[in-house]
Amino acid sequence: MNKDNAVKSSNGLWNTILLGAAAFLLVLAVVSAPEPAFQATLQALKLWWNIVFPALLPFLVLVEILIAYGWAHGVGVLLDPLMKKIFKLPGAGGWVLITGMTAGFPAGAQAASGMYTQGELRAIDAGRLAALSHFCNPMTILVVIGTGLLHKPEAGYLLLIVHWISGLLAAWIFSLFLKPASSQGTRPFTATLNQVRTNEFARRPLLKRASTAALEAHQRDGRSFGKLLGDSVTRSVQTLMMTGGFILFFAVLTRVLTGHLLPQLPPYLVSGILEAHLAAQSISSSAFQAGVLQLAVLSAALAWSGISAQLQSLSLMRETGLSWRYFMMKRALHSVLAFG
Repeated sequence: MNKDNAVKSSNGLWNTILLGAAAFLLVLAVVSAPEPAFQATLQALKLWWNIVFPALLPFLVLVEILIAYGWAHGVGVLLDPLMKKIFKLPGAGGWVLITGMTAGFPAGAQAASGMYTQGELRAIDAGRLAALSHFCNPMTILVVIGTGLLHKPEAGYLLLIVHWISGLLAAWIFSLFLKPASSQGTRPFTATLNQVRTNEFARRPLLKRASTAALEAHQRDGRSFGKLLGDSVTRSVQTLMMTGGFILFFAVLTRVLTGHLLPQLPPYLVSGILEAHLAAQSISSSAFQAGVLQLAVLSAALAWSGISAQLQSLSLMRETGLSWRYFMMKRALHSVLAFG
């Protein structure tokens, strides 16, 4: 035990030193060339304010309302057989998958973390579920990329279908090497309640179970429509502010890397590794000719989602012990399948 604590302490020390040194070097690079950094920030701000913010705000508010009214929970019950047989995950996590596919990252990780905190999932299942539900917001693909950047709405629909199918396929491939989920490790009282509810629901039709789950979720929420609308707008704006901050930070980092450290690399490759929105903007305006190759590279970038989005999800799953290695392997497989 002492040895494990010593190893963790040593790793934490090295992480602190390396991250601190990287931040210091980034500050030096920005100070030494403030004009390129300012231009990168200005372009990222225009991307966020003119396209990302107005495109995503209404949709994020609607998703918050639908989740509060239990729609995600109801659809999650319908996905119960799929979650258990295909992905070897608890059926209760179906609504987390729907949340991730409709609200985008890091909503899936946030929902999985909530289920783990409430004792409804084991730590390992919560981590696997967060990796499964890590999808790009559909309105980002349809409106921001398809309409705003590519000026081809039909391309947005194609990218979204590929994004969803390849992500589910990657999750299924990973599940082939995993053991089925079980209730072991959850809190005894919660596990007993879940077992009682499972036995009771098993005697009901699937649609009845879905409607009951939706009604119970709405009753647990308990907010009036006015309160719900205000909370949804506030939370959505906070989410978009966080997204804007990540976009600005990684825009400066991308400019520093391509201008000083890695000038031989194309900007779309660096931005594709770091941040999805910047990658989409760079790929759509790069030397790629509009066609299959451009869409394939875009699909790969969206599936990878960028280190920015990965850090957002992993920060929410710290208590479950979800490793970045597993998460990156899942994202890499998703990216390869999406490109293909």
